[in-house]
Amino acid sequence: MKKYFIVILFFILCISGCGKKYTITPDVLPVAQVNQEYRQLIHISGGKVVDRDAQLTTDIPAGLGITVEPENDLSRYNIIEIKGKPKYKGTFFIKIWAGFYAGGDSRIDKTYIFKVE
Repeated sequence: MKKYFIVILFFILCISGCGKKYTITPDVLPVAQVNQEYRQLIHISGGKVVDRDAQLTTDIPAGLGITVEPENDLSRYNIIEIKGKPKYKGTFFIKIWAGFYAGGDSRIDKTYIFKVE
């Protein structure tokens, strides 16, 4: 009886360990204000992002005064920083696509709306 209990417990542990959940937060970006400092971090959690496969695209013009890039060399695409002082109003997009080390076919694919008022 004890042997069966151990086998069942091992089986449950194996199945629950295979279901990794990758998340990206926040769900929605706060609205930025013209001529006011803006800083927002986007966190991707649940595993290490494969940097060479990660894609970060945006239609934010260089003259807006906002940058969107990985926060630092250590976290790379697991933490993306949006910062700066927007110079004019507009609505823009930020698209993030990322795969994970040992994540199989798991992917994060999210498009944010970045609004400046």
